[in-house]
Amino acid sequence: MKYLQRAIFYLPAILLIAGLTSQAIAGDKKITKKDVPAAALKAFEAAFPKVKVNAYLTESEDGNTFFEFETVEGTIKRDILYTPEGTLVEVEEVLTAEGIPAEIAKAVTTEMPKAKIAGGEKTTKGTEVTYDIKVTVGKKPGKVILSADGKIIKKEWKKVKKEKKEEKEEKESK
Repeated sequence: MKYLQRAIFYLPAILLIAGLTSQAIAGDKKITKKDVPAAALKAFEAAFPKVKVNAYLTESEDGNTFFEFETVEGTIKRDILYTPEGTLVEVEEVLTAEGIPAEIAKAVTTEMPKAKIAGGEKTTKGTEVTYDIKVTVGKKPGKVILSADGKIIKKEWKKVKKEKKEEKEEKESK
Protein backbone atom coordinates (compact mmCIF):
# COMPACT_ATOMS: atom_id res chain seq x y z
CA MET A 1 0.00 0.00 0.00
CA LYS A 2 2.83 2.38 0.89
CA TYR A 3 4.49 1.69 -2.48
CA LEU A 4 1.26 2.55 -4.32
CA GLN A 5 0.87 5.82 -2.39
CA ARG A 6 4.46 6.78 -3.26
CA ALA A 7 3.94 5.90 -6.92
CA ILE A 8 0.77 8.01 -7.07
CA PHE A 9 2.58 10.88 -5.35
CA TYR A 10 5.51 10.89 -7.81
CA LEU A 11 3.58 10.04 -10.99
CA PRO A 12 2.62 13.65 -11.95
CA ALA A 13 6.25 14.78 -11.62
CA ILE A 14 7.50 11.86 -13.71
CA LEU A 15 4.93 12.55 -16.43
CA LEU A 16 5.80 16.26 -16.47
CA ILE A 17 9.50 15.54 -16.84
CA ALA A 18 8.85 12.95 -19.56
CA GLY A 19 6.66 15.42 -21.47
CA LEU A 20 9.22 18.22 -21.23
CA THR A 21 12.04 15.88 -22.21
CA SER A 22 10.23 14.56 -25.28
CA GLN A 23 9.45 18.12 -26.38
CA ALA A 24 13.07 19.16 -25.88
CA ILE A 25 14.30 16.16 -27.85
CA ALA A 26 11.93 16.93 -30.70
CA GLY A 27 13.26 20.51 -30.73
CA ASP A 28 9.77 22.00 -30.81
CA LYS A 29 8.81 24.78 -28.44
CA LYS A 30 5.31 26.18 -28.22
CA ILE A 31 5.14 29.96 -28.67
CA THR A 32 2.48 32.62 -29.19
CA LYS A 33 1.58 34.43 -32.41
CA LYS A 34 3.37 37.57 -31.23
CA ASP A 35 6.63 35.56 -30.96
CA VAL A 36 6.59 34.74 -34.69
CA PRO A 37 8.78 37.13 -36.73
CA ALA A 38 6.73 39.58 -38.79
CA ALA A 39 8.20 38.38 -42.10
CA ALA A 40 7.31 34.73 -41.39
CA LEU A 41 3.80 35.63 -40.22
CA LYS A 42 3.15 37.89 -43.22
CA ALA A 43 4.33 35.24 -45.70
CA PHE A 44 2.27 32.55 -43.98
CA GLU A 45 -0.92 34.64 -43.88
CA ALA A 46 -0.52 35.60 -47.55
CA ALA A 47 -0.02 31.97 -48.65
CA PHE A 48 -2.65 30.40 -46.37
CA PRO A 49 -5.34 33.04 -45.74
CA LYS A 50 -8.20 30.66 -44.85
CA VAL A 51 -6.51 28.30 -42.41
CA LYS A 52 -7.08 28.17 -38.67
CA VAL A 53 -3.86 28.03 -36.65
CA ASN A 54 -4.02 25.56 -33.75
CA ALA A 55 -0.47 26.18 -32.52
CA TYR A 56 2.66 28.23 -33.17
CA LEU A 57 6.02 26.59 -32.52
CA THR A 58 9.71 27.08 -33.01
CA GLU A 59 11.65 24.15 -34.37
CA SER A 60 15.41 23.78 -34.27
CA GLU A 61 17.10 21.67 -36.91
CA ASP A 62 20.81 21.55 -37.76
CA GLY A 63 21.42 24.74 -35.80
CA ASN A 64 18.68 26.66 -37.64
CA THR A 65 15.46 27.95 -36.11
CA PHE A 66 12.20 27.65 -38.01
CA PHE A 67 8.67 28.74 -37.19
CA GLU A 68 5.96 26.12 -37.46
CA PHE A 69 2.26 26.72 -37.88
CA GLU A 70 0.03 23.76 -36.97
CA THR A 71 -3.09 24.40 -39.02
CA VAL A 72 -6.44 23.04 -40.06
CA GLU A 73 -8.51 24.04 -43.08
CA GLY A 74 -11.80 22.16 -43.16
CA THR A 75 -10.68 18.56 -42.67
CA ILE A 76 -7.11 19.17 -43.88
CA LYS A 77 -4.42 19.31 -41.20
CA ARG A 78 -1.04 20.80 -42.09
CA ASP A 79 2.23 21.66 -40.37
CA ILE A 80 3.82 24.56 -42.23
CA LEU A 81 7.43 25.59 -41.64
CA TYR A 82 8.95 29.04 -42.37
CA THR A 83 12.31 30.68 -41.84
CA PRO A 84 12.38 33.85 -39.70
CA GLU A 85 12.81 35.80 -42.98
CA GLY A 86 9.52 34.43 -44.36
CA THR A 87 10.75 31.70 -46.72
CA LEU A 88 8.51 28.66 -46.92
CA VAL A 89 10.58 25.59 -46.01
CA GLU A 90 8.14 22.69 -45.77
CA VAL A 91 4.47 21.74 -45.75
CA GLU A 92 3.37 18.45 -44.17
CA GLU A 93 -0.23 17.51 -44.91
CA VAL A 94 -1.94 14.68 -43.02
CA LEU A 95 -3.67 12.21 -45.33
CA THR A 96 -6.37 9.71 -44.51
CA ALA A 97 -6.18 6.34 -46.26
CA GLU A 98 -8.88 7.59 -48.65
CA GLY A 99 -7.00 10.86 -49.26
CA ILE A 100 -3.85 9.20 -50.58
CA PRO A 101 -3.54 9.67 -54.35
CA ALA A 102 -4.48 6.53 -56.29
CA GLU A 103 -1.07 6.20 -57.98
CA ILE A 104 0.70 6.33 -54.61
CA ALA A 105 -1.64 3.75 -53.04
CA LYS A 106 -1.22 1.52 -56.11
CA ALA A 107 2.59 1.74 -55.87
CA VAL A 108 2.42 0.62 -52.22
CA THR A 109 0.01 -2.26 -52.83
CA THR A 110 1.91 -3.40 -55.94
CA GLU A 111 5.15 -3.59 -53.96
CA MET A 112 3.44 -5.01 -50.85
CA PRO A 113 0.21 -6.80 -51.84
CA LYS A 114 -0.67 -7.73 -48.25
CA ALA A 115 -0.23 -4.17 -46.93
CA LYS A 116 -3.16 -2.29 -45.47
CA ILE A 117 -2.80 1.47 -45.84
CA ALA A 118 -3.68 3.39 -42.68
CA GLY A 119 -2.99 6.96 -43.81
CA GLY A 120 0.08 9.11 -44.06
CA GLU A 121 1.60 12.48 -44.87
CA LYS A 122 2.41 14.41 -47.99
CA THR A 123 5.54 16.51 -47.52
CA THR A 124 6.47 19.35 -49.86
CA LYS A 125 9.95 20.92 -49.62
CA GLY A 126 10.40 23.44 -52.39
CA THR A 127 9.43 21.52 -55.53
CA GLU A 128 10.13 18.08 -54.01
CA VAL A 129 7.09 16.09 -52.90
CA THR A 130 7.26 12.86 -50.92
CA TYR A 131 4.64 10.63 -49.34
CA ASP A 132 5.12 8.95 -45.97
CA ILE A 133 2.50 6.19 -45.95
CA LYS A 134 1.64 4.21 -42.81
CA VAL A 135 0.98 0.54 -43.51
CA THR A 136 0.34 -2.69 -41.69
CA VAL A 137 1.33 -6.10 -43.01
CA GLY A 138 -0.33 -8.68 -40.80
CA LYS A 139 0.25 -7.27 -37.32
CA LYS A 140 3.48 -5.56 -38.29
CA PRO A 141 3.18 -1.76 -38.61
CA GLY A 142 5.53 0.16 -40.85
CA LYS A 143 5.81 3.00 -43.27
CA VAL A 144 6.77 3.44 -46.87
CA ILE A 145 8.29 6.66 -48.21
CA LEU A 146 7.64 7.36 -51.88
CA SER A 147 8.47 10.06 -54.39
CA ALA A 148 5.67 12.00 -56.07
CA ASP A 149 5.84 9.66 -59.08
CA GLY A 150 5.26 6.59 -56.89
CA LYS A 151 8.82 5.26 -56.68
CA ILE A 152 9.58 3.71 -53.29
CA ILE A 153 12.43 5.53 -51.58
CA LYS A 154 12.45 3.65 -48.29
CA LYS A 155 10.56 1.12 -46.17
CA GLU A 156 10.76 1.21 -42.38
CA TRP A 157 9.39 -1.18 -39.81
CA LYS A 158 10.88 -0.75 -36.34
CA LYS A 159 10.79 3.03 -36.07
CA VAL A 160 7.04 3.30 -36.52
CA LYS A 161 6.30 2.10 -32.98
CA LYS A 162 8.84 4.57 -31.63
CA GLU A 163 7.35 7.38 -33.75
CA LYS A 164 3.83 6.55 -32.57
CA LYS A 165 5.06 6.72 -28.98
CA GLU A 166 6.81 10.05 -29.67
CA GLU A 167 3.71 11.44 -31.42
CA LYS A 168 1.56 10.39 -28.46
CA GLU A 169 3.98 11.96 -25.98
CA GLU A 170 4.15 15.14 -28.06
CA LYS A 171 0.33 15.45 -28.20
CA GLU A 172 0.08 14.85 -24.45
CA SER A 173 2.66 17.55 -23.72
CA LYS A 174 0.75 20.21 -25.71
